[in-house]
Amino acid sequence: MNTPPHPADRTNRGTVVVCGATGYLGGHVVRALYDDGWRVRALVRDAGRLGDAADYCDDVFVGRPTEPDSIDGLFDGADAAFSSIGTRSFGRRPSFRDVDERANLNLVDAAERAGVGRFVFVSILRGDELRAASPLIEARERVVDRLRAGPMTETIIRPTGFFNDMRAFRDMAERGRVWLIGDHQTRINPIHGADLAEVIRDAFASDDTSDRSVGGPDVLSQADVARLAFEGAGRRTEKVSTVPSGVVRAIGRLIGPVNPNAGANLRMFAVMGEQDMVGEPIGTHHLADEFTRTGP
Repeated sequence: MNTPPHPADRTNRGTVVVCGATGYLGGHVVRALYDDGWRVRALVRDAGRLGDAADYCDDVFVGRPTEPDSIDGLFDGADAAFSSIGTRSFGRRPSFRDVDERANLNLVDAAERAGVGRFVFVSILRGDELRAASPLIEARERVVDRLRAGPMTETIIRPTGFFNDMRAFRDMAERGRVWLIGDHQTRINPIHGADLAEVIRDAFASDDTSDRSVGGPDVLSQADVARLAFEGAGRRTEKVSTVPSGVVRAIGRLIGPVNPNAGANLRMFAVMGEQDMVGEPIGTHHLADEFTRTGP
């Protein structure tokens, strides 16, 4: 790991609050913004989970955005804010309504009250078109609606799937069978967190506030992803099974009242199994390399 430059050697772009700093993307964003001259204030629930990213934080604020009182003062003196907070858990708690929607709305409200000028938020590729397909997509788009109705300058980043999500394919390949949803020829170009962090850094540095719909450099069909997963796992025999997207959607609707997280995620996966989810190809990280990499 490179030693971060001393703060005195950095350009002073102002103070940015990074919400979700302990997550897969948040850690990369902390580094990118720090290196670009921002004073980084990280919002965390547990400072011990920052890991190496702690070296790139000027301030660490411990709070829970699901509890508005706990984030009082978070945005004091801040010029800009970023949030990628969300849950992709199939567990029942915390729910996506609590995290993806309410927590982010609490952050927007607090930033607005503090006079923050710029807010960059990560939603979902084509979320504005697909919000009716899954309550999880709808939850994030409600945050987009709130930002656009408020006084802050907003930029919405709309990525495809992240590399850490795609590791599920490698895990299935290691067990000997990969399951695909819908048409195995639908395409996606998943993106590495470091590449997306560069897009976010550029968004803060630019006066352009247009939405960015982005993905990684490799556009792959679901079948391609499965093949790369087997290669990365060192499996010679490729066993691939498919589940109709309509079945996945029906299961999502059925279990949604009992387990909202699982239901919403399944309905979102069904959408991704029916149509291409391809953003502007950028970056230098390749999924094949991720699948051959060992370790977490």
